Amino acid sequence: MSRSPFRRVRLSLREAVLTATSYFVCAAIALQLTRFDGGIAIVWLAGPVLFARLSTTPRWRWGAIILACIPAALSASFLFGMQALAAIPLPLLCIAEAWLAAWLIRRLYPRFGRFQSLPEVASFLLVAGVLVPALTAFGAALSAHLARDLPYWPAWRDWYAGHALGLVTFAPPLLLTLRGEARQWFASSERSRMREAALLLGLVALASLLTFGQDRIPLVILPFIPTIAATLRLGRFGAVSSTLILVTIGLVFSLAGHGPTTLLQLPMGQKLQVLQIYFATIVLTILPLAAELRSRRRLVDRLHAAEALHRLVLDRMSDIVVRVNAEGVVRYASPSAMRVSGYDPAELLGQSMFRLIPPEDHEIIVEARRKALADPENHAIIEYRVRRKDGTLVWVESHMRGIVDDQGRTTGTVSIIREITQRRQLVEDLTVQAMTDHLTGACNRRAFDEALLVLLTPTPFGPAEDVTAGCLAVFDLDHFKHINDRYGHVAGDEVLVRFVSILRGAVREGDIVARLGGEEFAVLLGGLTLDQAHLVCERIRTRFEEASILDSLGNAVQATVSIGIASLVQGGQGRDILSQADDALYRAKRDGRNRTSLPIPSAAEEKRSA
Repeated sequence: MSRSPFRRVRLSLREAVLTATSYFVCAAIALQLTRFDGGIAIVWLAGPVLFARLSTTPRWRWGAIILACIPAALSASFLFGMQALAAIPLPLLCIAEAWLAAWLIRRLYPRFGRFQSLPEVASFLLVAGVLVPALTAFGAALSAHLARDLPYWPAWRDWYAGHALGLVTFAPPLLLTLRGEARQWFASSERSRMREAALLLGLVALASLLTFGQDRIPLVILPFIPTIAATLRLGRFGAVSSTLILVTIGLVFSLAGHGPTTLLQLPMGQKLQVLQIYFATIVLTILPLAAELRSRRRLVDRLHAAEALHRLVLDRMSDIVVRVNAEGVVRYASPSAMRVSGYDPAELLGQSMFRLIPPEDHEIIVEARRKALADPENHAIIEYRVRRKDGTLVWVESHMRGIVDDQGRTTGTVSIIREITQRRQLVEDLTVQAMTDHLTGACNRRAFDEALLVLLTPTPFGPAEDVTAGCLAVFDLDHFKHINDRYGHVAGDEVLVRFVSILRGAVREGDIVARLGGEEFAVLLGGLTLDQAHLVCERIRTRFEEASILDSLGNAVQATVSIGIASLVQGGQGRDILSQADDALYRAKRDGRNRTSLPIPSAAEEKRSA
């Protein structure tokens, strides 16, 4: 643990010395080869070195690096640059320029250094290619003018052009190299990928040699083709590597007096400025292209990952996902459609969704789709039936929602569908159980009350006067307590079951047979008159009187029933009609039981019948 601080200091010092040495060498080369007529260097290579190192180093280590570079910059200036007073402020301005550019770019884009997006590239070009070189050029031009009597604006132009183009051209490859991008690319690439890189970069080098190795034909467009190809295929690595190859070959041959710049009737300094503009044009084309390709590749990778996850979820989930266009044609069905419908998803594509749905359920689906298409923000939940491939019907629950395209138009619906056949059957069974007497299978009192209310409710467009909707017959088994006491409750229960069987056999299928409680029953005879209801009840009474069951000892058990009838008048009250039927029943019992009693007509009814 005690060695860690010393190790960090040793690494920082080594880093500072290496940067200072590189800075001195690059500054010396630029001053020796690109400085003409005692003026300012046309190409500045040292600034990108310091800028790249600061951009890849934590800020707390900047001080040591800058302090190490200051004597290197002053030494290069005194040995190869202006030996006058400008030998001091100009190298200090170069140091300040690299520091200010690194500081500003880190403020604008904290994660700067990988050129992975257009905003990052734009921030770099704005700071390194425009703002900072233009600002330092004012001080540099003033120093050169005062020290060597150089014209102010030509000095400003030379400084700005050399430093801006130098940063834009040489900083990106240095940055990616210092960050280990090249090493990571080689480590992660397969041999086929490396062979492709060697071929493409070889084509860049060949095109660069053909362009700058001769001075007869200006083939300046030729390197663009393999450079763009390398960028498209290799990404940032291809963009930076091809640019570095082109710049190196172009500078070497141009300084040696070859290449397209020899065709220009200009001084050597201006020829190099034109060459740097050419290099900067390539960098301004290739770097944004590489950044955009990187962003799109990352987006495509995320889309592929999302699609893989999407398909994995759809393949594993039991619910069906169906996408249908606005015309009702199936565009996608998840694999679980096979389990529910019996159809392979491929068989459903291009087919109308209504092909699998019974016509009786079309209306509810059309209405749900209409709402989903009109309001995509909300979803509809509906239940309907689906006809399987084998012809059987299953119940499904669908959560439906509208699909909106990038222009805000609703183009269809997407539904998550779940089979609910068992749930529907369970609900229906529970409903039947809730409405059924468990002993006899007849309707219970709740079901009877609901059916009676339906019969008594007037139709919306029916006649204004009272209308007879049928009759209510109430049955009470005679001396049923005596049967339970003599033959037992089991025999009594069998008598009740037998009576309900006779009731159902004597009435129509749509008539309601209900057990009101104990040994009391009721039948709703819809559409019958009192005389017709009387005939039906007499048939029931006679059959029950003649019927018998055997108890556990083999004894025959017989019983009779008393019946009261009342008319069902639409608009009337159920309790009143039931009371009239009970009154008729009590009269039947008072008159000796085992008989059917009709209601006593009122005075108005007797007068109307007369």
